[in-house]
Order: sequence, then C-alpha cells, then structure tokens
Amino acid sequence: DNVEAHYANFCRVMSTPEELVLDLGLNPQPYATGPQTVNVSQRIILNHYTAKRLLSALSMALQRHEQAFGVLETDVRKRVRQS
Repeated sequence: DNVEAHYANFCRVMSTPEELVLDLGLNPQPYATGPQTVNVSQRIILNHYTAKRLLSALSMALQRHEQAFGVLETDVRKRVRQS
C-alpha cells in the first residue's frame, strides 16, 4: 500500500566483496554527448545472492518482452534515424 514509484533512466553499478550497489537517477538529457551530471535519487544495496536472483528475474522479464514486441536495441546510435 505504501509503495512509491520513481522513474530512472540512469543506473550506476558498484560492488564490494559483501554487496552490490545500484544508484538510480534521472538523466534529463539522455542523448547528449560528453560528460553530464546526473542526480542520483535512489540507492539499492543488495547482497550478491539477491542481486543474482534479480538478474535472473529481469532477464526472464526482458526475454518475454522481446518475444512479444521484438528485440530491444540498447545502442542509441542504432535506434536514432537520421533525417
């Protein structure tokens, strides 16, 4: 009942021997080139076992999405059409 929804189009992953840290934020100019400052608004800290289960769950969800809607191209240069 008390879940807050946040949108993120930026993720930074860091790791220590004990945990994996995901920093999530909003990049207001995702197609800009050069260095940018992104405000990180959420941090998720997981142990490596939970991170591996999350990886598996995300992989399965993305596979189902791609089966229904087609392959997701992660290289933005291949997605943008020049006019």
